[in-house]
Amino acid sequence: MLRWLTRLSCILLHLLILRQPANVQTDFVEDVGAVNQPHIPPPPPPFPFNVIVILPKKESIYDNFGMTLQKAMPVIDIAVQDVVERQKYLPPGWINLTYWDSKLYEDILLAERHATVGVIQAYCEHRLDAILGFADNYGLATVTKVTAGLNGGIPILTTSGMPSLLNSKKEYPFLTRMQGSYRLLADSMYQLIAYHDDDAISQNNSSLNYLNLIFFYHDKRRAVNRVITQDESQETGATSSHCYFSLYAIKRYFTEKSKTFKREWALNTPQFPFDEDLVIERETFKQWLREISMQSNEDVVVWKY
Repeated sequence: MLRWLTRLSCILLHLLILRQPANVQTDFVEDVGAVNQPHIPPPPPPFPFNVIVILPKKESIYDNFGMTLQKAMPVIDIAVQDVVERQKYLPPGWINLTYWDSKLYEDILLAERHATVGVIQAYCEHRLDAILGFADNYGLATVTKVTAGLNGGIPILTTSGMPSLLNSKKEYPFLTRMQGSYRLLADSMYQLIAYHDDDAISQNNSSLNYLNLIFFYHDKRRAVNRVITQDESQETGATSSHCYFSLYAIKRYFTEKSKTFKREWALNTPQFPFDEDLVIERETFKQWLREISMQSNEDVVVWKY
């Protein structure tokens, strides 16, 4: 990747010098001996550019975005054709695409393993310049950490990866997320419902100023109604849900912005996770609502993402 950036920098610098008006003073030192030298254009970039696209072949209950290889391939093909034929930015054959099945539909816990195997295989075969895709956050996080140390870093572009844990540029320096993150949601919730410290309240503050909140959300990993057998520990093999990730972002944002929430949630954030995929009796659900209404001191805030 460094050779691409180096050559691109050389091309931009060359164009800048050529377009400089004759009567404009510049800070460049003139090389008198090179005035009569023949013009040598910079070498073209080493095509093809090798890109691997990592997505599951088919949809499943684990895929919250509904992204599959079958859906992505036509879009990518059109984009590749557009920059060659209509925009004429790049020559034919400029890109080499590899489509890799993450097998997310088989097991969400093993999808990151399949994705990593595909990336390492492409790297060993010298066909890895960039990565697109991912329908799961765990696979995205693992591959992004690994590829940051390969060949000076491999850029990754994704439309998923919304958890705030992926904000760290130290851990994920080459990750570009096309849809933002849950932090934007957290900011909206803070402006809408959160109690603001006295020094933060202004005349324009339209928040409901709720302080006693409880998170009521779907999450198999922490569900109060999860089924536990005798030979099974309390820790399940389920992954954290998108509800959990969104609420985690809200918790982090609230504690960053408010000294009050930082103090109130220092030891524990009030929460009631449950598994919505299991059969829940109506009376049981009513009892849960009674419990959380008491824990939130009857502040009417119930969250279901």
